Amino acid sequence: MFLPTYFARTAARSVTLARFASTSARRVAPPPRDNIATPKAFLEAISKPRRDLANNSTCVSAVGEDWDAMFALNSEKLKGAGVPVKDRKYILWSLEKYRQGERPADFAYDVKKPKKVRGWGPRVQKGIRVRGMLRHGEKKL
Repeated sequence: MFLPTYFARTAARSVTLARFASTSARRVAPPPRDNIATPKAFLEAISKPRRDLANNSTCVSAVGEDWDAMFALNSEKLKGAGVPVKDRKYILWSLEKYRQGERPADFAYDVKKPKKVRGWGPRVQKGIRVRGMLRHGEKKL
């Protein structure tokens, strides 16, 4: 049967993607180490003050209680559990770093601090007085 080239390429691509997904899911979970034996302890190890994953109920329920199942997680499963995008990416990245043998104390990082000053660039943020009239809302130095 003749298929247009678009459908033939799409079918071949889906077979390739399915093959890749099945091989990545068969990866072996590393043994527990560094006083991290449970998924809850892993979330506590990668958490920081502004990114408290261990007390986030959606993250804890998504990761579950099984060590091997935690390393079989993917983005779709975390998304289905309601984990936000940034936390999803961070958890999956942390799992891969742990699988490669790194310690969570070495690779865990916190969320960026929010900006304190908003305005018209250096004119407002650094107190630089620029020639000209004040803009609407700009404070007089």
